[in-house]
Amino acid sequence: MSWKKKGFAATAIGAAIVLGGASAAFAEGPHYPQSSGRVAGGSHNQCTYNWIQADTTNFPGHRGKHVFVSGMAYYSAGGGSDPRCHPHVEITYKNNAGEASHTWGKKQSNGAFEAAVEAKSYKLVYHTEMWVTDNAGHTISGTYIQVDPKGRVLAR
Repeated sequence: MSWKKKGFAATAIGAAIVLGGASAAFAEGPHYPQSSGRVAGGSHNQCTYNWIQADTTNFPGHRGKHVFVSGMAYYSAGGGSDPRCHPHVEITYKNNAGEASHTWGKKQSNGAFEAAVEAKSYKLVYHTEMWVTDNAGHTISGTYIQVDPKGRVLAR
């Protein structure tokens, strides 16, 4: 084999390794449709929250990344929230090692509680759980919901 053919073969093999590594490094879990709804609880439904889950990009802290996001935002015509209501969000997913893993929601600057997991970190999303607790940490009746990533309600 001439040096030109050897050089081309080495370049082609090198390019295949780089491209193969790049596709493996950027493999992502499946994309899911947006879904949303509302939960309400408390003696006068003072703990009413809209929930949403969706695929998105440029979520705070994940600039330029594809992420699966679940969140709850207080539902009120007058804005604000009730200090007796404490929302919680948890995403359960299958990580790249094939094990169940979890991520929990955090309060965002807009007041919503949202959890996000980058698509490159999961093989699939099992479900999202969202609920509201009172000041004593007890789940408020009517506020718990478990939703699969396609928006189907699994439990209330």
